[in-house]
Amino acid sequence: MFNRIIKVGISVCSIIVATMACANDGTDLRIMILQEDSEGSANCVSYRNEAGAHVATKIGEQFNRYGYTVTPRESLGAELRFDLSGNLDKTQLISLATRAKNSGRAEFDLQAIVVYKVLCNIRPDSIATTVDADISGFIYDIDARREIGDFGPIKKTFSTAPKCDARCFTMELRTHAGDMALMIADQARNKLAALTKTKRQNGDQNRIMTYNVRLENLPRASTRIRTIMETEFPGSIGITSLISSSTLTKFGLKTSARAEKIRDWLEIVVSDLGLENVNLAFDGNTFVVRNDGQDLTQIKMPAERIFR
Repeated sequence: MFNRIIKVGISVCSIIVATMACANDGTDLRIMILQEDSEGSANCVSYRNEAGAHVATKIGEQFNRYGYTVTPRESLGAELRFDLSGNLDKTQLISLATRAKNSGRAEFDLQAIVVYKVLCNIRPDSIATTVDADISGFIYDIDARREIGDFGPIKKTFSTAPKCDARCFTMELRTHAGDMALMIADQARNKLAALTKTKRQNGDQNRIMTYNVRLENLPRASTRIRTIMETEFPGSIGITSLISSSTLTKFGLKTSARAEKIRDWLEIVVSDLGLENVNLAFDGNTFVVRNDGQDLTQIKMPAERIFR
């Protein structure tokens, strides 16, 4: 019988770039970025055109730089079979995101959605075609079921050739995609600051998260590890979507603990159980505990642990 005390590590804000405000740190905040395109041809940047896809990719890159976990919109169709073919308005986008969260799958445990639209007014003349782009959007807190702020309209004007066809116009929009993405991401992060979490010394945060957990090639230890995570880890609310076989156990862990603390605690569990040839990895919202050896040593008898 023994007590194991885990001390608090370096906080996230102490290791990010000095010029980056901690209020903009999105660690453990899972979001989805959606384009509203309900106004037809006025939506020069939409989900279905090349310029829209390019802008969405650039926005995602900006959020990833600040630690946010971005769930791709495409996964709504690929994983949940949602129909995204129509011109979706604000209400429909909120409904899609809410239904995805209620699916019980960890990768869709969204805390907020960023919804934006880009409308274009095209003014051709004999010299050039002038395009006035109007950028706006809002942030929706899915947990609280409320909007937490909007932004825009932000104006961006550029010119194309006087007889620019549809392909020419799309390529011109692509050249401005990076600038548009920066505008949208900066505005949205300022609003999302209301959802950033205050880190607590015991490893808690003020939001319930769901993480995917995969226990691979651990036939003797998977039940023990899962039970310890569910019943002994601080902040644990329980598990969801349990699937188990002789070689793979996977489930969702609902918890208020931070990801870095869960990783620390898993390392201690692996060590305490005497597991050899076991690798631990964390990617996005998924923890993987994998045995790379031929077999496992006999796991140790239960021990008393205190996780802090």
